[in-house]
Amino acid sequence: MIFYIYKMFLNKLKKINNNHITSIFKGNFVSKFVLVLGGLLLAKYYGASDYGTFGIYLSITSIISVLLSFAQEHLIILESKEEDLNNNFSSSSLISVGAMFFCFILVFIPFGISKAIIILGILSGYLCVFTNNSKFLLARKQQFKIVSVLTMTDAIVSFLFQVLFVFVKVEHGLIIGSLLGFFTAFIAAIFFSKRHFSFPDFKRYFQTVKKRMDLIKFTYPSTLINAVGNNIMPILISLYFTSSLLGEYTLAVKIISVPLLMISSSIATVYYPKAAQIKNREKDLSGLFKYTKKISLLNFYIILTLYFLINLIGIPVLQLFFNKDWENLGQFIFIMSFGYLSRSLINPISDILIILKKNKIALYFNIYLVLANITAIYIGSEKGITYLVVTFSLLLFIGYGILYLYILSLFKKNESN
Repeated sequence: MIFYIYKMFLNKLKKINNNHITSIFKGNFVSKFVLVLGGLLLAKYYGASDYGTFGIYLSITSIISVLLSFAQEHLIILESKEEDLNNNFSSSSLISVGAMFFCFILVFIPFGISKAIIILGILSGYLCVFTNNSKFLLARKQQFKIVSVLTMTDAIVSFLFQVLFVFVKVEHGLIIGSLLGFFTAFIAAIFFSKRHFSFPDFKRYFQTVKKRMDLIKFTYPSTLINAVGNNIMPILISLYFTSSLLGEYTLAVKIISVPLLMISSSIATVYYPKAAQIKNREKDLSGLFKYTKKISLLNFYIILTLYFLINLIGIPVLQLFFNKDWENLGQFIFIMSFGYLSRSLINPISDILIILKKNKIALYFNIYLVLANITAIYIGSEKGITYLVVTFSLLLFIGYGILYLYILSLFKKNESN
């Protein structure tokens, strides 16, 4: 069934955008397929407690990777001149290194989290930033097959090391294995993008930054707040609940987010440059509206189908596979499905707010996400983790739904003018 949907989805994507999305989707499919099936096996052998600690590390990595990015991916994808494109990539790589060392100050702040995990999370964050920038650089140069290879690399290598560490008994094997996967992808990214490196001209770099100050003023803080809103929950849960409950929540979110990331990120990588091209080419927004709506609804219907299958078939199978330490897993998956289903309307087309120069709206919405986390953790700390998950999923469902309706209203407003 999964492979039938996969093949049907590929054929649909080819009609929309030739083979660009499909090339990236194949890489995402392999990497996420390894992550979800491998993650289930690893969670069973490592246990809910270790998986909860792993969730904290991934949260730190995700937040730090955005903190170190400084919206560099947009400076790369929006640049039209070859020389400036390569200089933006080379300069930003060094700037992120300096910012990484500055972030190590976080180790001295009493978070109640292991300093070793914070250090590894910061290091992994930089590796992810460089690899991600390389993907955008290569996508900008139409080298989508290489982007697909980079996407698969860290997932496969991480899984292999994490399996190895089950047998050789390495402490925090999930974290160390993931770090090695990120590092391998980092080395591969250097290899594939090495001919695009140039000696950094920082004066020229900051001149290009000044041309797009909206990215620094609004897009970067908005993306950073979004990263906090989407990834801080495991850290907050660790402050109020046991590591085993955190492990159940982390695995549930991982399972429910894999279809979203696998499909939406594939589409978004190609949607952004093509949507920008349509906007620049056409006088009105009718073509962009049709393309955006087609992409978002395609993503929504595929995610809806997959979530239906996960809840109908996947949860009973998981209950047979796992022991009593994971008794809340199925419930968490079902509840979070609603919030992530609404999110599926936005994920592949989120960059439309940048294209339409509505960066402030994205910033306001991401502040809403952070407040949703705080509200959910407050209610959950008082009434229990089930209330936390229900509140958070409900707030995601409402927030993303309203944002999607707002985006549609922008196009209708343009038509009426």
